[in-house]
Amino acid sequence: MKLTTTRSQRTNPNARNYGLRSRNIVVAAKNALKEKFSAKANGFKTVQSNTNHFSQFASFVKSNYGVNDMRNITAQHVQAYGDHLSQRIDSGSLSAKSAHDYLSAVNSVIEQARGDNGVRVTASEAGIPNRSDISTVNKATSTQQHKHVVANVNERLSAQLDTQRELGLRFEEAAKFDAKSALDEANKTQQVTISDGTKGGRDRYVPITQQSQIDAIKGAADIQQSDRSMIPSNMSYAEYQQQSYRELSQHQNYHSHGERHAFAQHVYQNEWAKQSGVPDIKPPVVAGFDHGCRHHQYLAEKTQMTPNEAKAMDQEVRSIVAEQLGHSRIDITNYYLG
Repeated sequence: MKLTTTRSQRTNPNARNYGLRSRNIVVAAKNALKEKFSAKANGFKTVQSNTNHFSQFASFVKSNYGVNDMRNITAQHVQAYGDHLSQRIDSGSLSAKSAHDYLSAVNSVIEQARGDNGVRVTASEAGIPNRSDISTVNKATSTQQHKHVVANVNERLSAQLDTQRELGLRFEEAAKFDAKSALDEANKTQQVTISDGTKGGRDRYVPITQQSQIDAIKGAADIQQSDRSMIPSNMSYAEYQQQSYRELSQHQNYHSHGERHAFAQHVYQNEWAKQSGVPDIKPPVVAGFDHGCRHHQYLAEKTQMTPNEAKAMDQEVRSIVAEQLGHSRIDITNYYLG
């Protein structure tokens, strides 16, 4: 059989998986990549590696959205997958470079299958930092976007997103959050312990420094009622995650992980204000300066410190941010702060 090179050359281009000669979405993806190989648009090794990368996406959309036909894949599905990859970067299970490779494979396969780039999502749009792991684009969810989303999702998910923003929680941590116990702890000790769903199962402690944090925890506790966490007692975590992802996918360009970015930036600015007495000191990704010397110069000018003193203070503040995010490495803050 002569290999096709474009969608228009296929016998049934509007059939399941755009007529790529298989009902299996991963096999169809490999056939799409073989078309690109036939057109000399990629090499044989690329066919193999991109098929493997695409299979991860196929598993994600099937388990979370029940999608097993390329014709049903939307840009929202790819956006949600980008959010999933961002959370893997955060947890340390995936590098930014690998995340770029995974997303690139998805775009490559789907563009070839469809014959257009109608569902293409860039790494920046998906909330993935550049390959150096240093963000140059602010990925924090804005206050306006947060308010819009929480007003238009179910009340349980709305409360969960509030705790993600106020306490810096990952999606899994927020879903498994026992808000009722946390409310008691916060009122007694002015901190909350995050234990379920954490990276490596390691506890971390988030200080309670403002009323909005208490309000978010109380709102979640009121909805939790007799359940053990934010996950309804009649659902597994996987089922609740799938339901939530489906609902959030309706909000274009929204990533729940952006709430954690907002938290990290808030802690950074608050710590600088506390330690220097100067308000409104911004991290590189917000201030618009490159990570490193240019930002240290900005900090020095704002605080009347020397650049070396500003650099040392910046490292100290970043260590506090990293600790509250549940990381032992300061360099992870490059992902949130630039």
